[in-house]
Amino acid sequence: MPLDLLVPDLLAPPDAPAAMRDLRLPGLEKWLARADLERSEEAGATRWLARRFALPSPPPVAAVALAGEGDRAEGAWMRADPVHLRIDGDALVLHDAAVLGLTREEAEPLVAALQSLFDEDRLRFRAPSPERWYVEVPEAELPTTVPLEEARGRDPFGLLPTGSGRINWRSAITEAQMVLAAHDVNARREAAGAPLVNSVWFWGEGPTPASVDRPYAAVHAREAFARGLAALSGAAAPPVPKSVAELAAPGTASAVLVVLDELAAPWSRVDAAGWRAAAEGLDRAWFRDLGEAIERFGTVRIVLPRATDTLVAVLSGRARRRWLRRSRPLATHG
Repeated sequence: MPLDLLVPDLLAPPDAPAAMRDLRLPGLEKWLARADLERSEEAGATRWLARRFALPSPPPVAAVALAGEGDRAEGAWMRADPVHLRIDGDALVLHDAAVLGLTREEAEPLVAALQSLFDEDRLRFRAPSPERWYVEVPEAELPTTVPLEEARGRDPFGLLPTGSGRINWRSAITEAQMVLAAHDVNARREAAGAPLVNSVWFWGEGPTPASVDRPYAAVHAREAFARGLAALSGAAAPPVPKSVAELAAPGTASAVLVVLDELAAPWSRVDAAGWRAAAEGLDRAWFRDLGEAIERFGTVRIVLPRATDTLVAVLSGRARRRWLRRSRPLATHG
């Protein structure tokens, strides 16, 4: 019964701030030195998960995530996430909802305004979370999009959706920006000095998959896409434990997945101090005592997505005896 620990946003790329690149995690570094290191070609946690569950390419992220919100629905869906566009230096840069701190009282009227704008286009918006918005789209109108995690931190101009249907998605985004800019919610946020919800990012297009593989008996996750994969595959979806010591083995030969996404929000905000604190907390709670987890589960795989691929560190019983291997700084694995 192998255990997979998926840890997005931990391996900092070479151009990350020095405060992130010089992070040392003694527990994780020790086990990475003792592991058999493999490379998976998928870049990013979403693509790695999509392959594990045998989703089509591109994966229908929105439809799957909506199932993870407890709101499974037929039809074709996209994410329509609230974002903040800001001029940084001489470029326009997209920031995701992590910088917004939206409340439900703010999100609901904004989504209602978008629904009114696009009602004649037969778009249907839902916002099960203040920071995660969805839109049902006639399947023939689905555009080709760029995932939010790839657009984040970049100039969005060359990354906008493209489609061959009746809807002009670039014009649709412009119209949405105008409606959001004039909304009372943003007027109040501007008066309070808060970043504006000045655009939406459409991505993750596709219909709900007819079937999903079941590679795990249990999926422990807070993130909506992973929870949706559990729901659609029929896997158990218990809460994420506070530490590896509290993780219960399923009692079968089936695998277990834990998604540790505490780093996602501070990473998006480029909050180096918050990111370091969260990473150090993971080292204490999850990585330092992996020896006991290897004994219970037989094999532990630490899955670390990178910008261009994913590093998979495989820990079997042999790893517990490789005590002469010297650890390297975490940044050397990025």
